[in-house]
Amino acid sequence: MSRAYRITVKESDTRQLKGSDEICTELELLEILPGEQMAELLKKALAEKGFEETADGKMTRRDGQVTVTVDPCSGEVSVKSEVGEQVTIDVKREAMTYDDAGPGEKAIRERVKEQLKDDIEKKANKETERLQGQATEALEKKLEEIQPELAQVVNQVTREALKQKAAQMGTVKEIAEDPETGNMTIKVEV
Repeated sequence: MSRAYRITVKESDTRQLKGSDEICTELELLEILPGEQMAELLKKALAEKGFEETADGKMTRRDGQVTVTVDPCSGEVSVKSEVGEQVTIDVKREAMTYDDAGPGEKAIRERVKEQLKDDIEKKANKETERLQGQATEALEKKLEEIQPELAQVVNQVTREALKQKAAQMGTVKEIAEDPETGNMTIKVEV
């Protein structure tokens, strides 16, 4: 007569999981001056907003989990959010066997271990999806903050480029700027 045996197998795995999201867009800069001069004006304006130049000439600023990168030459803007977390996943399964502890038990333990590996992967995927959601949420929040700031930078660069272009065309007699409306009038004597 066989007796029923309960076999309990536990597994634990610690992983470094990450979730990320990114969006790219372009600044709408008018080509008032040659590209190199516009890029220099953009670099200067971004540096005033806390951006730092990287080895490849791009301007980058990191705010917590979000990195904003601007390519001054092309006007391409990349906003990337990365969230990482070390997660310990514990899983447990039980199985029944009707053999005495012997060859049947070993086969059942191996089968249960394989099922536990699948369980760990499923839980890891759920945690990664959760982190992905956090990254997307951080990205959306940062986009709301950064869009007006980048619009100010574009306006600042455009105003400065117009002033330089006017100076190239002749003698600047008067510059009138209205900070509330953003209107600017430049009188040039040619």
